Amino acid sequence: MWENICSEKCKAYIESHFHFKGKDASEDSARPAITISRAEGAGGLTVASELADYLQENVPSHEVWTVFSRYLVAKVLEEHNHRKGVGDFMKEDRKAMLIDAIEELLGLHPSTWTLVEQTNATILRLAKAGNVILVGRGSSIVTGKLRNVFHVRLTGSLEKRIEQAQKVFGYDRKTATEYIKKKDQARRRYIKHNFDKDIDDPLLYHVTINTDLVAHYEAARLVGNEVIKHFKLDSPAKMMANGNRLT
Repeated sequence: MWENICSEKCKAYIESHFHFKGKDASEDSARPAITISRAEGAGGLTVASELADYLQENVPSHEVWTVFSRYLVAKVLEEHNHRKGVGDFMKEDRKAMLIDAIEELLGLHPSTWTLVEQTNATILRLAKAGNVILVGRGSSIVTGKLRNVFHVRLTGSLEKRIEQAQKVFGYDRKTATEYIKKKDQARRRYIKHNFDKDIDDPLLYHVTINTDLVAHYEAARLVGNEVIKHFKLDSPAKMMANGNRLT
């Protein structure tokens, strides 16, 4: 279902765009990027996968679009030379500040704030390079001032999202309900604590889509067409050798 969301594709993107350490694209020459914020069960990864395929097929340059979600954690660990076990402390459902402070003092991991700052820096670097779809981690807020980024929010009724969790994970209704609510609360808390924002604030996004009423592929097509229109990706000026310069 998510064949184009994998570590191999992310690694290939990084090797292609960041072969020389410290090399970043300027905002004026950056390719477009997209952020996706999602309620759990609203189809965030499915829409991201479909969207990457749609843009690759329908933008004249046919450049590869890469989805970064869980792989963002691995990228942060790599860039900042953390041991892999630190990834356990980077979940959106963070622990209490007191526990975090004690573990930091004991040298178990860097502070959660440090990890968030490093994650934000990685998100910015990827967004500036462009041709990426960044899922979660407050990426819409982190990249809010970049002109080359388009922001999407996916939502849906609790009932439909519970049904989706039952279908995907084989959960019974009680387990699916607890799972959806826990994930939603964790993401809402992550955004509020680290950015002092409401994840459901419509002003954070270009578009919000209710996937109860819009199928995942249709949501990907709608966003893809809007991104193409917004950045004029179908114009001759966008078919340059280095692809999709923003003018």
